[in-house]
This record gives sequence, structure tokens and C-alpha cells, in this order.
Amino acid sequence: MNATDVQSVPPAASPAHIQQMFDRIAPRYDAANRVMSAGVDLLWRRKAIGRLLDGLGPTPRLLDLGAGTLDGALEIARRVPGARVVAADFAREMLRAGRAKLRADGDLAARVQPQIADGHALPYADGAFDGAFSAFCVRNLADLPRAMRELRRVVRPGGRIAVLEFFRPERSRLFFDKVYNARVLPLLGWAVTGDRAAYQYLPASIAAFRSRDEYAALLREAGFAQVDARPLFPSGVASLVVAS
Repeated sequence: MNATDVQSVPPAASPAHIQQMFDRIAPRYDAANRVMSAGVDLLWRRKAIGRLLDGLGPTPRLLDLGAGTLDGALEIARRVPGARVVAADFAREMLRAGRAKLRADGDLAARVQPQIADGHALPYADGAFDGAFSAFCVRNLADLPRAMRELRRVVRPGGRIAVLEFFRPERSRLFFDKVYNARVLPLLGWAVTGDRAAYQYLPASIAAFRSRDEYAALLREAGFAQVDARPLFPSGVASLVVAS
């Protein structure tokens, strides 16, 4: 990140500000994601969840951290009928939007448990989960090292995490960083949700976040011994990090 990039990033939003922001956009959050990614975000989730579930058996207990409107938790429950998923998020209205999806399928509702929880102080026992999934959440955590230590604590030894995220690029990308992220995304998000500030926050938070390699190093410091971090199609816009 160069000096110009640093100057363009606003001061870090407080956890309360971020929580309120997600509560505001919750009713239109899914629609905005589909429009802004042209549906590719669904493919990213499926790929990440496939990596997460590989070898965890027929009855895993899993955490979806920053579960939002439950897209990830529901995908896990559909793929593995014996899975039990705790869908944790600190934004009440996001979970409320997700619960509407559960009401349409009683079987899924029995296997997905939405809970309000703070990623910095997870209300779960040590080793409570066989694995954890997180999509576009960790960039919004105020104390990332603390939150990753918490994630390591609640996932059993030998368990696995799969994290989808937009990381700060190692090198500036003219189209994605200067045009699409900075100009097109905020306009699309504003058009769908009516909330311009939330989608101005998105590119600013990416620019202020860690790179993929820096995040992988942080996971190792938190106690994950094996970390695989790689870009996803198209052109590394998002990345998948799998650790155990």
C-alpha cells in the first residue's frame, strides 16, 4: 500500500458502526451480493465449503463465523445432512434475514442454529467444533489476532477452518482497485440497498486490511500449523484460506 492509498482510507470504523451498517443493509444484502459479483460469490462459497468438509465425516459440528444471512450455513447443512451448524454473527438483522430462509425448510431449521455472538469472545467451549467457515467477515474484526486465537480455541485439534475474504492486494490492480472496487461497487451497492456509505466502506476496508500472506502468517501465530492460502477466479479478486 502506498502513501496515496493510506490517505484515501478513512479512519477505522468502530465495531458498533460496522454492526449498525450491516443491520441497515440486511434486507437487501443478498441481492447486492448477487448483483455486485454476478453470482460468483455463490461459487466461491461452494468451493470453500467443499474444502472445509473434506474428510470431516458425516456428522460434523461446525461454526459459521459472521454467518450473516446464512448462505454458508445453509449450504453446509444441505451438503451434509448429519451436520450441526452454529451460525454466529453480531448483527441481529442479518441473522433475522437468514431466519426467513430457515422457515421455508423445517429440516434445515433443525440443523442450523443462528446465534448472536462476538468473534472476539466466542461463547463456546474449547474444541467445541470440528471445523469453522467464514465468508467476508474477518476483514471487519477490530482485533484480528484475538479473534483468530478464539477461532483456534473453539475448533478441535485436527479440525479445519475455511476463510473467504477480500485481502489487500500485494500490488495495485488498475481495474479492480482503482475502477471496479473504488467506483463501480459503491454505485451498485447504493443502487440495490439505498445505502451509499456501506458500499464506500467496502473498498476502504479492503485497502486497509492485511494481504493474503500476512493473514496466513497471522493464522500460524494463532496456532494453526498448516495454512494454504490461494486466490480464486476471477483473477484473484477473492481468496480462500484453509488452515488446520
